[in-house]
Amino acid sequence: MVELKELFSNLEKYDEKVLSKLMTAIAESQQGGFDYLKFKLSYIRLQQMGMDEAQAAKSAFMTASTMGFTKEELLKSAQKYLSVLNREKETFASALKNQIANNVDAKRVEINKAKERIAENIRKIEQLKQENELLTGKIEEIESGMEAVIKKIEDTRDRFKTTFDALYHEIEADVALYNKFL
Repeated sequence: MVELKELFSNLEKYDEKVLSKLMTAIAESQQGGFDYLKFKLSYIRLQQMGMDEAQAAKSAFMTASTMGFTKEELLKSAQKYLSVLNREKETFASALKNQIANNVDAKRVEINKAKERIAENIRKIEQLKQENELLTGKIEEIESGMEAVIKKIEDTRDRFKTTFDALYHEIEADVALYNKFL
């Protein structure tokens, strides 16, 4: 098995978790024998020895061709790893879609429900305001009617008292008069 981290440059600047997942997928799809990964390792080692890109590629390919490895096999093998990465991309896209559905879309539904409740509460508040206005009008009407009734009762009481006092005093005066003369 080829140590995959040796094959790719600047890996430290990528997300470790994502990189690990992709490297695992590539590692799990490695085949025995010579393939793109072993070719790339050979190419990199030749470059590390000071060869330029063209010279390193040709030299690595010449060595591989002695084992019966062809350019078509190299390209087919590289394409296989691209397919592996594309499957991982599709799996990630599907997982991402599920995350969006479960976390974002669900939150949107929750927000919409909250907005609907707010709108319903506003309608209820308006309804209660209208009811309060009706009740306030009714209270004012009752108070106004009550004032008229109180005034009428007080007028009746005053008339009764005046009439009563007059009769009472007249009878008292008569009693005093009769006591005096009789």
